[in-house]
Amino acid sequence: MLTLQQLCLQRGQISVFQNYSLSLTGTRNCIIGANGSGKSSLLAAVAGLIPYQGQISWQGAPLSLPRQQIALASDSIIFPEFLTATDLINLQQKMWCTATPAALIERFAFAPQLGKTVASLSTGNHKKLQLILAFMRQPDLLLLDEPNIALDTAACTALFALISQYAGHIVVATNEPERFAKQQFTLTSLQHV
Repeated sequence: MLTLQQLCLQRGQISVFQNYSLSLTGTRNCIIGANGSGKSSLLAAVAGLIPYQGQISWQGAPLSLPRQQIALASDSIIFPEFLTATDLINLQQKMWCTATPAALIERFAFAPQLGKTVASLSTGNHKKLQLILAFMRQPDLLLLDEPNIALDTAACTALFALISQYAGHIVVATNEPERFAKQQFTLTSLQHV
């Protein structure tokens, strides 16, 4: 269970959330809302990437080390543009002691992109790299921010196959909930305040 209590979140001068509370139960949750409603900011706060006030709890305990317990695939994470995809995958392996994600690379047909720099990746291939880096950690809580945006049909098929086989909890943020509803996700509308 992921619980947010009295969450206050600012992005510059904009108040994204003010005393916002939310409880997500079950293993598959989909947060839905229009562009600009705060979905990405919410996931970034849960992942420990941006400061907030209030309390975020995971499985009944305050979330104290989110970067160790959670993986996030999101455009909110800026990769150094000069690194290659292989460099990022190798760094991730060393940091989190994971195995080589050969199966993920194959599923997303990403092998031709491994030697390319982040700056030279297309939007779709950048999304694939985000997903590979997040899924390879196999965390208890996986956060996916608009995961199917910019993916081709084959990559979307691979994504939904990975989601259906994933043993941990997944929270997706999207403004296109139909595909996730078909995957037995509980839909929760994000109320922007």
